[in-house]
Order: sequence, then structure tokens, then C-alpha cells
Amino acid sequence: MKFVLNHPDDKISPYTGMTREHWLSISHFYLEGIFCHVAKMGDPILVPRHEFTVSYPQPNGPKWRLAAEAFEGLARSFLIAAPLLHNEPDAVVCGYSLREYYKNQILSSVTPESKNYLLRVEEIRPEALPGEIAFQHTCECASLVIGLTMCQEVIWDSYTKEEKDKIADYLSNFGHSHTGHHNWRLFNMLILAFLDTQGYEIDHGMMRDHAQVIVSYYAGDGWYRDGHLFDYYCPWAFHVYGPLWNQWYGYKKEPYLAEKIEEYSNDLVKTYPHMFDEDGHVTMWGRSGSYRSAATAPLAANFLLKNPTVDPGLSRRITSGAVLQFAQREECFYEGVPCLGFYGPFQPFVQSYSCAASPFWLANSFLCLMLPEDHPFWTEKETNGVWESMKEKETVTTVLDGPGIVMDNHKETGITEFRTAKALMKKKYPSLNAYMRLSFNSQFPWEDFDYKGVEAMQYSLCIGVQEALIPNIMMYAGVRDGVLYRKEYFDFEFTFQNKSSIDLADFPVSHGIVRVDKVRVPDKPYTLTLGAYGMADRGDVTIKEYHCPITNARAVVMKSSEGQIAFVSYVGWDEIAYRVRESVSPVTKQSQMLYGSSKREKYYEYKPYAMISAVLTKKDNSVWKEEELFPIQSITYQDPEGCGGYGPIKITLKDGKQVVVDYEGMEGRLMV
Repeated sequence: MKFVLNHPDDKISPYTGMTREHWLSISHFYLEGIFCHVAKMGDPILVPRHEFTVSYPQPNGPKWRLAAEAFEGLARSFLIAAPLLHNEPDAVVCGYSLREYYKNQILSSVTPESKNYLLRVEEIRPEALPGEIAFQHTCECASLVIGLTMCQEVIWDSYTKEEKDKIADYLSNFGHSHTGHHNWRLFNMLILAFLDTQGYEIDHGMMRDHAQVIVSYYAGDGWYRDGHLFDYYCPWAFHVYGPLWNQWYGYKKEPYLAEKIEEYSNDLVKTYPHMFDEDGHVTMWGRSGSYRSAATAPLAANFLLKNPTVDPGLSRRITSGAVLQFAQREECFYEGVPCLGFYGPFQPFVQSYSCAASPFWLANSFLCLMLPEDHPFWTEKETNGVWESMKEKETVTTVLDGPGIVMDNHKETGITEFRTAKALMKKKYPSLNAYMRLSFNSQFPWEDFDYKGVEAMQYSLCIGVQEALIPNIMMYAGVRDGVLYRKEYFDFEFTFQNKSSIDLADFPVSHGIVRVDKVRVPDKPYTLTLGAYGMADRGDVTIKEYHCPITNARAVVMKSSEGQIAFVSYVGWDEIAYRVRESVSPVTKQSQMLYGSSKREKYYEYKPYAMISAVLTKKDNSVWKEEELFPIQSITYQDPEGCGGYGPIKITLKDGKQVVVDYEGMEGRLMV
């Protein structure tokens, strides 16, 4: 199953062919996949499940999780159906009137006598785990009020006053209850705001408390820190729910806070388009990646503000490109519905708060259908932003000090990479795999950590006979003269004392990233490896080696129908090898990966400290030019041995550019 784009409009949408009518068609497409699993009108939306180990509900789990599963199916699918109903009030899918289905299902879900009743807070608490005070229902209530507002004239306005009061009472039960100390406060804000717009009494002091906390999470450059992390929750939650709240409540009753939310949204859209590649594709990064194209939602949401600044043609190009990225790939679907994965089902991607219906959060991007037909988002010609203005072989780098994100758009390949920091997690924390990477790539998604000594786009350290260690804290030291400085520690707990670390220094070239990293491992003997991106193995992977006599560099290139990945070793690596891996790729069962390896046996010997390498990528199988594969012309050190133990390292590139890497003072600039 995949979406087929019929009659593309290349005049208004030269990049994607997508128009507003196509967006309505893709809404039908997703809903048909959902409703083919609804046996009769009164049945809840419970879609087929393919993952049973991590996702909920679990066999011995609390009964309220069964209700939460049904609530996700209802509320998140409603986020697709509601904008469709706004445009097509009489829409029918799989023989069901969407108007009648959601009207009846929402009402029965809040009615205790109904078999579809979803439970209230006080009915959930007796089954709650120790310390558990916030529940999934709060999130779904927020989705419900968004949908009810989107198609208010179709469903909400059709209820009697008694029916409205019953629904409002249920919403108030969760809206005025406990919530999570992160983006979840936005859920309560929207629930309360909806109730307020409909004339119901709310606690305005509680609303103000939630809103001031949300604004306090702001870190700069348009990014909020969500609890303790930077990830897509900033764009697809803060910058979608924030503008909605402004419309419903903030502009009228909290103008100062609303002004800040608008200001921050406009800060985000200045640079956010740079996070997408030339095709408008989303890069796999962070938790909840199965929400996929929801990452584009803040672009359309910016138009909900009084003074939007986002480019409408570019916004539509990215939003449409991202929805097609997944809707047109059959492996994204399991029995007609989006699976728990990025492309195909991927168990390492799944969090315990996810169920089979969770991926419907991708519906946030369908917010664009609330913009009228004559809105510039729909009428202006698609543009492609920075990709149209870049020169041949140029890489445009965007530095965001607030969240510690550096984005690289490579004109030569159409690939976007971004390098992140400001991340700290417990050792072996399940989500470590989605954050702790040296870089993320739009063409080659990250692979799971298997703790077997070689990891994708990360260092792995084996000291003696101990198990392999992976960094679990990455700190940001900023960009200086084009070089990004970061530092990561292995096995961090509560102190840096006696812990192994790597001083990271890297800069972009036309096809990827050059690394000049300094090893700081006090204990010996050790084996240190650095993996490239993983290559999905469809049975067509080939490997070829190259040598550069000028710098004595060695490159190994892995090629397949997915594209090409090159690992280039200049200094510090004993060998380049490859490994076949199982069940770590989000694309295929088997994958292959290039990596560099370095061993040290003795304490206190003066050997190369600066590990100089490059990981380069292409989308196609074109022949590498020498200056592409070996971009470095010469390397000059301060120390006579040429080990990089101290002083700046000067690198001259073949295009004449000089880059100086100097770690001095980095310790004083580190931040999480």
C-alpha cells in the first residue's frame, strides 16, 4: 500500500506536484487504511499491532492502558479526519460517514454506560504506578479539542447542550489535572483554552502557570528545551500547540506570553527549513520518530499567528515533500496503517508510551488544510529555499547556539546533515540511540546501538576486557572559525573524574564532515572505533578501496542502490574495516558499516592524539573525483612529532581553504 500522486501540478508545485486537492486525497488515503479495520459503526479504532515487546498495552498492564490505546486511535485519527471534514463535511470513508462516526464515537467515549467509555482521572489512579500522576489521556484530550475546533461547524456545533456539557466535563477532568513537566503542559493549555472558548469555567491561574513554564523552556534560535532534551518535540509540539493557544486564548487573555510564543515561532522558521534536505525530506533524529512528517507542522502553524514570517511557497514544498517521503513507501505501512518505525517496522525505535495508533501523530502536518484555498500557502509557487541559491559544491552551514544544533546543506549531494549536542542520558538508556550521534544524515538514518564494539556515527571504546562503552553525554562548545567543538564522555555517571572522553572538532566539506578529534582515554590497553553511517543491505553492497599519495590517506567506499558512504582515514587509525550487522537498521534486516579502528597498549606514550578522518556520502553511484574523496591537501601540526598532542592543527583543503583546529579553552565553554 502506498499513495499514488495522480495529475501532479508542476506549475504551482514544480518540486512535489502537490496541491490542496492532493492533500485532501492523501487524507482519504490514510483514513481508508485506518477504517478498513473498523468492523461496524460503533466499534473503536484499534489498528493491527506488529510490536508487542515495548509498546503498550502489555498483557499484565493496567486496564486503563487499554482505554488509552482506544483513545489514541480515536483522537489521533481525528486529527486527519477533522481538517478533511472542515473541507468535505459529507466525507465518506470505507462506507462510513466520518461526521457520524466521530460524532457518535466521541460522545460514547465520555459516557460511563457505553462499552467505549475511556475512564476519568479518578478511575485511572487506583491502577497507576507509584509516582505516576499524569496519563496518556491528557495528550489525547488535546488532540480531541484540536479536531473539534478544526471542524467545529460539522461536529461540535451539532451536539445538544447536554451532550456538549458531558464532553466538556470529561475534558475538564483531565485539563485541570496533573500533567508532565515538559511539552505536556501544552496539552492542558489547549484543553482549558477550548473550554474557555466554549464558555465553560476554567482555572485561569492554572492556565497562566502552565503558559509561563512553557515560555521558560525557551533556549534561543526558535528552540525550546523539552524537559531535558532538544528534538522534534520542539517543532511539532511547542510550535504547533503554541500558535493554536495564541489563537484560542493567548492573544486575548495573555498578550505578553502570546507575544513571546509568536516571537519564538518566527525565530524558528528563519532557519528551520535548513533541517530538511533538497527533497524536503525529514531526517531521522530523536525519540518518537514514527511521527515522521509531523516535523513539518510548525511551518503551516506559523500562519496561525498574527504576524507570520515563514515563506509560504517554501513551507508547502517542505510539508508536501515530507508527507510524500513516507506515504509513497510501502514499507511504512503495516496492514494499511503507518507502522512503529521510520520506514519499516523498527523495534529499537519504539518507546513504552507508544501503541499501534501512535504514528497517527503525523496528522499534525495536516494542519495546513485549515488554511483556506486562497491562502498564500496554497497559491504561491513552490520554492526550495537555500537549495536554489547555493553554488556548485557549496555547503551552507547554519549554527544554532541555543539548542546546540549545526545544520549542513550540501548542494553537491542534496543531503542535509546536522550535528547536535546538549544531550545527557543514563548509561544504556533506550533512547540513547536516537540522540548520541556525531551527526545525522537525511539519506542514511541512524542504526541501533548493539554494544558490540562498533557503532554507527559514534565512537565505541573497549578498555581491556570490559564491555564496549558508548558516550552518554555530549556537550557543546560552539563554532569557531567554521569548526564545531563538542566533548563527549564514555560511561558518565556523576563526575568526569577518571572518565574517558573525546574532544570533538569537525567541519563540513562538499560531501560530508571532516573530523579532527582528540582522544583522551587515560586507561590502557584499549580499542577505539569510529563507525560511519550504516548502509541498508539489499544484496547489492560493494566495497572498494582508494589511496591518496599526497597525504597517504586511505578511503574505503561502500556502494549500493541506497547511495555511497566513504570512510576516509588520514591520521590515527590503524585500519578501516567493515562489519555486517543484523537487526539494527531501520530500513533492512541486514546492514553493513565501515569503521576505523585504533589500539593503544601502553600507558603514557606519545602517539597520535588527533584522529583525523572524514565520512562522506552520496545519494547516487557517480564516480568520486579525487578532490571529493580526499578533500585535504595537507596537515600541519604544532608539535614536532606531528601527533596533535598540543597546539593548533592547520588543515589546508584542495579548494584552497584553510581550517585551524584549536582545542585551547574548550573546557571553559562546554555546556549541556
